[in-house]
Amino acid sequence: MIVAGYPEEMGFFVESNPGIKSRFNHYYNFPDYTPTELLEIAKYSSDKRGVKFTKEAEETVYMKLVEAYRDRDKTFGNARYVNSIVDEAKENMALRLMDENKNLDTLDGETLSTITLPDVEDIFKGGKKEIYQIPVDEELLKEALKQLNGMVGLANIKSEVNELVKLVRYYKEIGKDINRSVSLHTVFTGNPGTGKTTVARIMSKILRGLGVLERGHLVETDREGLVAGYIGQTATKTAEKIEDAMGGVLFIDEAYALLPDSERDFGHEAIEIILKRMEDRRGEFVVICAGYTDNMEEFLKMNPGLKSRFDRKLHFEDYNETELLAIAKNILSEAELLFDAEAEEHFGKYITALCSDRDKFFGNAREIRKAIEETVKNQNLRLADLLKDKRTKKMISTVTIDDVKEFSTEIKAGKQGFGFSV
Repeated sequence: MIVAGYPEEMGFFVESNPGIKSRFNHYYNFPDYTPTELLEIAKYSSDKRGVKFTKEAEETVYMKLVEAYRDRDKTFGNARYVNSIVDEAKENMALRLMDENKNLDTLDGETLSTITLPDVEDIFKGGKKEIYQIPVDEELLKEALKQLNGMVGLANIKSEVNELVKLVRYYKEIGKDINRSVSLHTVFTGNPGTGKTTVARIMSKILRGLGVLERGHLVETDREGLVAGYIGQTATKTAEKIEDAMGGVLFIDEAYALLPDSERDFGHEAIEIILKRMEDRRGEFVVICAGYTDNMEEFLKMNPGLKSRFDRKLHFEDYNETELLAIAKNILSEAELLFDAEAEEHFGKYITALCSDRDKFFGNAREIRKAIEETVKNQNLRLADLLKDKRTKKMISTVTIDDVKEFSTEIKAGKQGFGFSV
């Protein structure tokens, strides 16, 4: 018995039953044909059909095969795709000859069997998707901007995004091509917990509200979601992730991790695929790359195409102590809780201690969220120890010093995170 199929699906099949795995001892992986091999198949296929390509037609076929190979996903047809090209080119040749000649009997065998450049070009006409003008969704746009402007801090980010909204509105009003007038592909730089992912999610809603993106969803990924460990699979993996993001935003976190650390690293291949799709599918999706400032500068230097396509940069500053305390209160508010005066004062001192020795790895809002989650747990456990009739409405909604006293206000230099006071 021989079973066949896509690698991932066949993996599930083999693992679905212990008996299957033990009975199939030989595994053969059939890699995609390279563009050169695909051209050889095209020549073989055309010979079998009694036709041949002119030099110009063959060069165009090869160029299109290279494009198809770079853009391929797991549904790529390989030899089947090539055979369809040859069949359609032969059909176009026949239609052309009938249009050009009233009497085909007068034509020699060479003319009747030669596929020319126009025959090939007709196959690939109209391949680009038309981008429609979508009206502004005022309600969605208002909601997304309210969400952005309601975030703590980020004054420069809010200013940049609100300017972008004004420009896009203006260009839509005067009928100007937005994709050629304003840069939408963006680089986010900043330390962890400064709001990069949250703003990316809001940006996708804003671009949908403006009618720039059809779906306005966000697809989050990183190196692991784009790069495979063996030849040929990175292109497929990256292409599938881009396809998922069509009509929305592809958010690549820690994008600098795509920098190759050896000749066998396929990170560069993922970047080349992304860059090509950004050009070929212009206006159909937006790419946002994020990471540490210094690392992202190195990332942009990796490939000349990166700087030219990511000419919009937004830098996310670290939150100051006042902003971090405001974030803590907001997170508590989501849980329908608030500090009493003593607890707020202690937590404020804890934030001051955290900020005193922070470096680029400091978690910012992420660090605060972890501490508040611990605080909420402490408050819930404290109240759980009380009899039901002893709990008041105010007690249930209040965080006291007992809930936050574990967070030390004297953190040793070089140590970050929350610990227990002594």
